[in-house]
Amino acid sequence: MAVGVEHPGINLILGPVLLGIIINSFIFGIIVQQAVLYYTGVGGRFRSDSPLIKGLVAWALLLDLVHSAAIIWVIWQYAITHFGDQAFLATTPWPYPMTPIFSACASVPIQIFLSWRVKALSKSWYFFVFLTSLSVVSGCLAFVSAIKAFQASNIADFAVLIPIVDTWLSFSVACDVFLTVFLFIFLRQSRTGFKRTDSVITRLISKSIETASLNTIISVLDLITFTLLQNTNFHFVFALVAGRLYTNTLLATLNSREKIRAEMNSHSGISTVPSALAVHISVDRDRDHGQPGMEMNNYSRGKVQMPTSTGARSHDHEVDSKADYGAAIGTV
Repeated sequence: MAVGVEHPGINLILGPVLLGIIINSFIFGIIVQQAVLYYTGVGGRFRSDSPLIKGLVAWALLLDLVHSAAIIWVIWQYAITHFGDQAFLATTPWPYPMTPIFSACASVPIQIFLSWRVKALSKSWYFFVFLTSLSVVSGCLAFVSAIKAFQASNIADFAVLIPIVDTWLSFSVACDVFLTVFLFIFLRQSRTGFKRTDSVITRLISKSIETASLNTIISVLDLITFTLLQNTNFHFVFALVAGRLYTNTLLATLNSREKIRAEMNSHSGISTVPSALAVHISVDRDRDHGQPGMEMNNYSRGKVQMPTSTGARSHDHEVDSKADYGAAIGTV
C-alpha cells in the first residue's frame, strides 16, 4: 500500500461520504429519540395504534438501523481496512448501490401512509390512487437504479445511471410535492370558523409543509449533485440521509397527536376517544357559559351544529370525523 500518498480526488470521494454519514448519524439520533417517545410517551398511543401503523414504524426503524450500520462500515473500509489504498477509492462498496433500495423501502410505505391521510380528508380514492402510483413508480425505478449500480465497477461508471436516477428522484419529488399541496388544500377546507380549532389546523398545515419540504429539498439536491458532479460522491451527502428524513416525518406525525389532543381537550366540553374509533362531534352552546362546546363519542358519522346568535338559523354540517379529525392527526 502507498500509505501517505494523496489521491487527487480523495476530498471529492471520501469527504462527502464522511459528511453524509455524520449528518445521517445525527438524524438517526433524533429518530431514536422520537421512537422512544412513540413507544413510551404519555398517552400510550403505541398501544392503541393499529397493527399496520406499528408495523410501519418498526419497518422504518429497522431499515434506518441497517442502512446506518452499513454506511459506517464503508468508512471503516476506507479508513482502516483499505487505508492508503488508492484503487479502493474509485470502487463502489455494496452499501452505495444499496442506498436507492433502502431509500425506496422507507419512502414508499410512508408516502402511501400520508396518501391515505389525503384520501381520508378528501373522501376521494382518486387522490389516493394518483399519489400511490407516483410513489410505487418511484420505488420501482429506485430498484432498477440499484440493479444497474451493482453492475458499475467504479464511481465513473455511475454516469450511465443519470437518466434512470433522475427519473426516480423526479417521481419521488412529484409525490412529495403533491402530498404537500393536497394536505394543504384539504386541511384548509377543514377550518370551522372557531379560532382555537382553526389554530390547531393551521399548525397541522405548517407541520405538513415543513416535513414534506425538507424531503423534497433533499431529493432535489441529490438529483442535481448526482447529475452535475460526476466522478465525485457529493450526492451521497443527500442520498444517505433521505430515508432517515421519511422516518422522521412518520414519527413526528404520530408523536404530534398527543399535543394536538391535549390542546383540544383543554377546551370546554372536549373529550377524545381511541383512534380506532370514529368520532362524533357535536358543537352547541354551553348552558352555563354560553360558549361553544365539542363532544366526541364513538359514532362513525356525526353532525356539527354551529352556534348562532338569537333568532339566527343554525346550520348542520355533516362530517366524517374519523376522516377529518383522525386523518389530520395521523391516526387513520
